[in-house]
Amino acid sequence: MKHYFLFFIMLEGVLFFLAPMSGYVKGSELSPERLNLFDRRGYFTPGFKVAIHELVETQQALSQAAIDEKKFKQDLPDLQKRSAEAEAKVGVLQKELALYDHPEEKDFANLQAKMNDAATKVEDQIILAQAYVWAYPTSSHQAEAQQDLQQLQKKLADQQQAAKDAEAARQAAWAKLVQRAQAKDLSMAEWKDFMRDMSQEDVLKYLGKPSILTNEYWIYKGNWTIDPMTGEKVGLRVDFNGTRVLAVVQRPNN
Repeated sequence: MKHYFLFFIMLEGVLFFLAPMSGYVKGSELSPERLNLFDRRGYFTPGFKVAIHELVETQQALSQAAIDEKKFKQDLPDLQKRSAEAEAKVGVLQKELALYDHPEEKDFANLQAKMNDAATKVEDQIILAQAYVWAYPTSSHQAEAQQDLQQLQKKLADQQQAAKDAEAARQAAWAKLVQRAQAKDLSMAEWKDFMRDMSQEDVLKYLGKPSILTNEYWIYKGNWTIDPMTGEKVGLRVDFNGTRVLAVVQRPNN
């Protein structure tokens, strides 16, 4: 008991001795640095030195805790605001995520809309249907999407075949028309259709070299067509606009 009483008497004396005095320069406050200075001068016993250091460090820790508490209170409104903003963003993201919980439903609805849109090309419809079949193999709409895909593929094949048939028919009709032209077996109306906007090179190819050739027109004498008024065979006059046929008219062979 006497030991602790002497310790506190010495501690009070040191604190009094180290306390800032009126007019004392900055830096005379109680601190570990000041204690080390007095320790080097031999003022403290080892036990007293440990005790006084613990006291000073405890006081500094309390001061720092008070500063941290004050700063936390100052920052608290901003932290609360940021927390509220973060929660709001989470809410928005959750709503957006909800849209993707069942994307196969949305994509299937889009596929059906395109299937019923007459303005959408069959090729584009096939791409959408094929993409759905590949992307959602376990979808409840998988069978329907596959059926749509098969129907579209058949429709496209039918269209392509119809186009091939039409082109083949066109080529056959053209070949027959060329044969009749070379046989000079076309009416005047057919000659006009046959030679409409034809190039000079093609005129030479199908009709041969003209009887009379000028920069503006060519004349083909002979029995090229029948004059519907007289029933006689007459020739042709081909007028040009530059290098392409502008008009075809009948011309008597005199």
